Amino acid sequence: MKPLTYLMHGFVFAFGSAIILYGAVIDLNVLIHPADVIPPTIFSVFSFFLFVLVAYWLTRSLEAAGLIASLLVLGFFHLWSVFLMVIIITLIGLLSIRIIFKRVGYADIHLVLNAVSLAVVGYYLFLFVSLNIGELGAPVPVTIHPIDLPDTVPPRAGTPDIYYIILDGYGRADMLQTIHGFDNSMFVDALEQRGFVVASDSQSNYARTILSLSSSLNMQYLDTLPSARGDSRLWWPAKDAVQHSEVRRILENRGYKTIFFANNADYSDIRDGEFYEAPFPIQLDIFSGLFLYQTNSGLLAEIDQLGIADLSYATHRRIILYAFERLPKVAAIAGPKYVFAHIVAPHPPYVFDRAGNPIDPDYPFTLSVESRAGYIEQLQFINREILAAIDGILANSESPPIIIVQADHGPGTMTNYDSWEHSCLYERYSILNAYYLPGVDTTSVPMDLSPVNSFRFIFNTYFDGDLELLPNRQYFSTSTHFYRFTDVTGKTREACNLNSGSVP
Repeated sequence: MKPLTYLMHGFVFAFGSAIILYGAVIDLNVLIHPADVIPPTIFSVFSFFLFVLVAYWLTRSLEAAGLIASLLVLGFFHLWSVFLMVIIITLIGLLSIRIIFKRVGYADIHLVLNAVSLAVVGYYLFLFVSLNIGELGAPVPVTIHPIDLPDTVPPRAGTPDIYYIILDGYGRADMLQTIHGFDNSMFVDALEQRGFVVASDSQSNYARTILSLSSSLNMQYLDTLPSARGDSRLWWPAKDAVQHSEVRRILENRGYKTIFFANNADYSDIRDGEFYEAPFPIQLDIFSGLFLYQTNSGLLAEIDQLGIADLSYATHRRIILYAFERLPKVAAIAGPKYVFAHIVAPHPPYVFDRAGNPIDPDYPFTLSVESRAGYIEQLQFINREILAAIDGILANSESPPIIIVQADHGPGTMTNYDSWEHSCLYERYSILNAYYLPGVDTTSVPMDLSPVNSFRFIFNTYFDGDLELLPNRQYFSTSTHFYRFTDVTGKTREACNLNSGSVP
């Protein structure tokens, strides 16, 4: 047999490792861009050739080295279910050869493994292509026309640093009292004592993070998405609208440095700014983290010296704490600067109690398990941390900055993502929305200012913009038709049946 035959199955298994995982976790591909399979694929292929070299050095046989390397790839970079399936099919194939031809040799093992590798990887490659056909191409068009502002900044305004801090799922005070029985007035008072104005009647414009951020960071409603994306259920096509937004473009054109904080929500984990603040030397994206978490290659994440962020509650906890620790410190970076930090809390998972003690849920890592008790516990800890971060930012800033502390949406303990009629919209759309605006009369801030208008208001106030404040609207979309929006404006203020929703 040709030497290539001894290596083909191992190479195919290495090449297909990430593609197979992508197909196996089909429910997560709504978040994952197809290109995200490239880094783990390269890692697997590189590891395969490394295994071949080591095995050949030990055995001096390419036949044996190819077989050993292939088994190592299957063992380290594939789900156990795939590993066992390949072994069982291969053994059945070899047994058939033994019965028919009365013999089994090295050549037969390689022949069967080559056929199995092509069949298994070929199937998942077909699935991968079919899942994404028609989805690739140009980014989702959020803005029809770029936002125009004056070319020069008025002298009276200067170029204040701008902090946009998203506390994921943080609900408005009146809603927390009504729905959750929690009095958050002490926190609101603490913000106001520091000079913030809290928009006490603010609502989010969308019920999902990526839609809410796409809207607020582009200062537009997402009217172009239904026609552009049709009935797609995939989230990742909207990622570019968050990562390369109109707000970013405008501020970069005015000389602002960009500072982005890491998180484990890929669409808002922006890495191409001037500064990327991450607690781990190797800050993996969701899919690469999943690749480690779901396969035996996760053993690498347990080597502390490598500094790899895996998909674990401990990692999630560290990312949150790091953001609060570093926000005051980046204030010392010479400005002007635009700081964006999406902190996935008090949103689940609930990894802190009210005192900040660590909590490790007794189920595999997920962002989707809601709990009213867990939410309020974590919210109280987040209150303390964000106030400390604000104090640090103000203390370390050479001149007063603009600070927005805003939720993308409210909690989802009573949200049915397949039906707005069976959701408590009042809970989901009522959000914390607080502004520190130096030199601005706080009475000029509308109490119902919603995220779509946040930067319109700021650009009008500080950069002599003439941007119309858009009507406050609220839109809902289901998981199966993510970009088909139902206008639920007005319904988001209605009283809720506390027994409705997906979580008791």
